[in-house]
Amino acid sequence: MTEREIVRMTLRGERPPYVPWSFRFTQEANRALSAYLGTANLERAVGNHILELGSDIGFFEDLGNDRVRDVFGAVWDRSVDKDIGDVQGVVLAEPSLRGFVFPDPLDRRFFKDIPGRIRSAPGAFRLREDDTRPRAVEAGGRERPDLV
Repeated sequence: MTEREIVRMTLRGERPPYVPWSFRFTQEANRALSAYLGTANLERAVGNHILELGSDIGFFEDLGNDRVRDVFGAVWDRSVDKDIGDVQGVVLAEPSLRGFVFPDPLDRRFFKDIPGRIRSAPGAFRLREDDTRPRAVEAGGRERPDLV
């Protein structure tokens, strides 16, 4: 059975032959484990069953001095916590969205890595990070609800 079939069994409420897994690591742990295993492709090395597509934490503009701005305009101080950071200041001075411009959800950078990542893990269940419900996608980025 492929990893995708194991995850699909689980989502259908069937008893899989074992519990599927998917690991992610902090930057520090990622570097250490990559060095130990001798590979930069940890998803394949640890046998993840779920291939996360898109960016799980978003895209950032480097502001220098360990600070970045996300697509919503929030500034993150990453001088201590290099993975997440601490938010500095506020994006909305008042409790209103009037005048706020949301990022374009169809921005190409959200999708640019999908075909290559699918080719790198053909047997994995594919999960897009921009939604809370599982959605399977194929190499071209087209949704395949029949695969969930």
